[in-house]
Amino acid sequence: MKTNTAGGAPARDLWRKLTAVVLFAGLASCGEARSADPERTVEQFIAAAHGGHAAEVYALLGPRSRKQLDERRQSAKRVSGRLALSPQDFLSVGRAPPAWEPSGARLLRKTDTEAQVQVHSATGDRYVLTLVREGRRWKLELPGT
Repeated sequence: MKTNTAGGAPARDLWRKLTAVVLFAGLASCGEARSADPERTVEQFIAAAHGGHAAEVYALLGPRSRKQLDERRQSAKRVSGRLALSPQDFLSVGRAPPAWEPSGARLLRKTDTEAQVQVHSATGDRYVLTLVREGRRWKLELPGT
């Protein structure tokens, strides 16, 4: 590689920037395949919950969980006499610090329609989440649904 000016620093910096752009473009092109992974769905869910993004959390929920939230919304309507709430209003995301901080996710089991992902913390806490396939994407089912 040719360099210009003393020490070649500008050429090296340009080379590093171009390499970063190429790597980023390559990763972005793999995004669709990666977003279909159950582990990636769990990571997106955790990030959305930590950020307090209820609409994103809701979009990552499976059909049973969405149905349960809608039933709660309908029940609130019957009690209050009006329907001013959305299913997302029944999610408590980003309002309190988590009991423990997840540090990673590992696929335990996967079939064509269902997957189980174990979320773990640096201190050894573990929690197993169930996901279901909805079209080409994986969706997370809340415990008890």
